[in-house]
Amino acid sequence: MDSQSNYSSLGPGFEPEASHGRIPVWVVLFVSVSLLLAVISMLRFPKVFSEYRFYIKAEQRMKNGETSQALSDLMMVVEAHPDSVPMVTKLIDLSMEAGYFELAAYVFDGYLVGKDLTDSQYSRMMGYSGRLETYFSTYEIVEQLLTKSSETEAVTEEEAAAVRADVREHLSALLEEPDTDQTMLFYFMALFSEDTQERYEWLQKGYQTNPEYFDLRVQLGNTSRALGKLDEADRYLNEAYAKDHTDSGALRGMAVLSLLKGDPASALSQAEEAYALYPEGDYVMDTYLIALHVNGQTKEEGYIRAEIENAQGALDEDTKRFLDGECTLQEYYME
Repeated sequence: MDSQSNYSSLGPGFEPEASHGRIPVWVVLFVSVSLLLAVISMLRFPKVFSEYRFYIKAEQRMKNGETSQALSDLMMVVEAHPDSVPMVTKLIDLSMEAGYFELAAYVFDGYLVGKDLTDSQYSRMMGYSGRLETYFSTYEIVEQLLTKSSETEAVTEEEAAAVRADVREHLSALLEEPDTDQTMLFYFMALFSEDTQERYEWLQKGYQTNPEYFDLRVQLGNTSRALGKLDEADRYLNEAYAKDHTDSGALRGMAVLSLLKGDPASALSQAEEAYALYPEGDYVMDTYLIALHVNGQTKEEGYIRAEIENAQGALDEDTKRFLDGECTLQEYYME
């Protein structure tokens, strides 16, 4: 039998009994450094993880109706990590997809210019650049028309109609020019239309080319409702709400539909939420006032009526007629 120790192959002088109870210095140093790094990582982890969560969940949050908040949170991540090309391009992609063109342009100019991009990223971003250039060049012309029309004094309704007709004429001419943003022009043609059916048709054209522009779905929903197309109005307004649950215009439009469908409780809930989100929105306070009136909440109705009168000087004539019982909901909200 070989009398040599089984440990001899581990090298001369290796004596396991002699090292019993002792930890080599290099092991102590390694463990100490590892623990220190772990502590530092844990201190930084919550913030980094939160930012990464905003990045990876942005698309799902948008699908869940959190569009504006998801983009806002992703903008915060880009500001914290301005050199991250994936985060910057992700924010631009999602902003363009959702119709947040001003945000896309801001991120493009402030965070993308000068970055090294892959061929596919470069091609995609340059495509956006062309679309944004068309968007803003068209909007600049439209803004000049709107400014001119607002500065034109129109004492009578006939004079006001003439001003609107002049704007439509210029917009119509722009539609014939190349390199103009057609969806934008469809939208503003609708806003300056005198006839509800004509307004509806222009909005339909805009919806078919790109429904993400401005509040196009809300405008189309409200116009459909005015024409008595309640199911169609419901679809457009719910699409707008599905895109962003904080869309006060969509909630206000849904409240009107609920009133017309004989569901005053839902109408009040929707109108109240729209008011809480953005009381200055178009007809938001008026609709909340109507919903309170229909639900018999006279005390709250008085508060909102006073708020409207303080802000506007007086109630809208049609609103007064309804509150005084001189017209029905259908007459008030539909043609």
